[in-house]
Amino acid sequence: MGLRASEWITVGYFAYLAGAAALVPAIGRRQRRRAILTAIAAAIAVPTLAAFGTPALVWRDWMPLVYILLGYRLPALLVTGTNPELERRLLTLDHRWLGVGNATTLSERVPRPVIELLELAYLFCYPMVPLGFACLYVAGLRGESDRFWTAVLLAVFGCYGVLPWLPTRPPRAIEGAPMRSSGLVRRFNLRVLGLASIQLNTFPSGHVAASLATALAVYACLPSAGLPLGLLALAIAAGSVVGRYHYAADALAGAVVALLGFLVSRLA
Repeated sequence: MGLRASEWITVGYFAYLAGAAALVPAIGRRQRRRAILTAIAAAIAVPTLAAFGTPALVWRDWMPLVYILLGYRLPALLVTGTNPELERRLLTLDHRWLGVGNATTLSERVPRPVIELLELAYLFCYPMVPLGFACLYVAGLRGESDRFWTAVLLAVFGCYGVLPWLPTRPPRAIEGAPMRSSGLVRRFNLRVLGLASIQLNTFPSGHVAASLATALAVYACLPSAGLPLGLLALAIAAGSVVGRYHYAADALAGAVVALLGFLVSRLA
């Protein structure tokens, strides 16, 4: 059984990471070897799993969720520090575009209820992709699986793959200013990030890219589900900036990458 387009994208991404691990400077020999071997193993695993054939098709449809998780964590092995100059430029753009000087003044310009809603929306960046794919399954559109994953994987891998070359800290880690929202959802968001995040900022924003690519891919064949997912994706993008999880440039670039991934998926 041949590989799907989305699986070829996955193989290419992990092959790229293996090459990046061999080239990126300043990482230790053991860490470099670990990154290379992990990336090669992942690239080999994709066609190996696909070779199991018809009985494996259902779980094969869902395997990209595993590839996304591994594809997110693996580039962090290639980072030993961040880029202060890039961080400064991203913060400068935030201050210029948003007309603010720090996180405190930004939160003061947004009504408290809106901040809380955006925090809640940002929390949905994690289940957004499986939720969107489940919508297609429930609607009997399993045949759209490869197009869906092509859009989403191009979007997320396009963000994660840049990390070794453009590593930055999230703005909340630099500004250090308290947010007006210190409620349960905010604390839960920070708790999740503390436990599951690689503690680095992805530029473009992988959360925005994944969310918007999911919404676009679903809308293309199921507008009734794609429209609310699209509104949620926009709220996630806004929440990522207002909550200082990402820079404004991260969110904007993530949206562009999502759109490009979606457009390519429609050509497949």
